[in-house]
Amino acid sequence: MGKQEFLERMRSARVALNDAISGMSEEQIGQDIVAGEWTVKDILAHLAAWQNETLLSIQRAEQDEDIGPMIAESVDEWNQRRVEERRRLPVMDVLQEFNAGHDDLLAALNRWPEDSVPLGPAGWDETSRLWWLTEHDGEHLHAIQTYRKRIGQV
Repeated sequence: MGKQEFLERMRSARVALNDAISGMSEEQIGQDIVAGEWTVKDILAHLAAWQNETLLSIQRAEQDEDIGPMIAESVDEWNQRRVEERRRLPVMDVLQEFNAGHDDLLAALNRWPEDSVPLGPAGWDETSRLWWLTEHDGEHLHAIQTYRKRIGQV
């Protein structure tokens, strides 16, 4: 798989996720619990936080700085902290961060040479440390689709 297919997987997953939230009210996005203790807004905040953290790592790599680990705590703790930080924000602010972060991340990946992958170790495929970016939106898609069915918005 090459870089363009990698990026297309990210774009396609985002289109599916955007389709799933399209037409939902701010109340539905921000108030109803859809997965565990998370609202749709929390899911979007979670995705935005990971996009932003990944973008920072890629920018460090572009500057030949030490990348280090992406996060310094357990994934669950980090996720909870990032979601909590965004709970006080209006839905529209979270949506903006979610969309802008994705665009910024795609732009950074687009700048990266075809023959290498930011953060390595290998190609633009399952061996890449960033492969999860091609699947992360999809991991949360089902919860939102299930919620929409539950409220009769299919």
